[in-house]
Amino acid sequence: MDAPLRWSELEARLALQELPAFHRAFLRLHRPELNPDTLPLRRVQQYVSQTLHALAKEGKARRVDEDFELEAEQIPLPYRDL
Repeated sequence: MDAPLRWSELEARLALQELPAFHRAFLRLHRPELNPDTLPLRRVQQYVSQTLHALAKEGKARRVDEDFELEAEQIPLPYRDL
């Protein structure tokens, strides 16, 4: 089993212009009913935060200070090997 991935480290590995696509891919994986490709960026960011907190409550992520650790299967496939 791979080590958990830190959310902030994943975001830091991406260029700023790639973050919206990453966040939308994350929501497509966990909240497809939101149709994240049609949401404004501010709403995407809000839903990402809500989803990370929900995953932590479900035991699928772990809160670490102001960050989250997630197992690889909680990260969209194209971003798991960053």
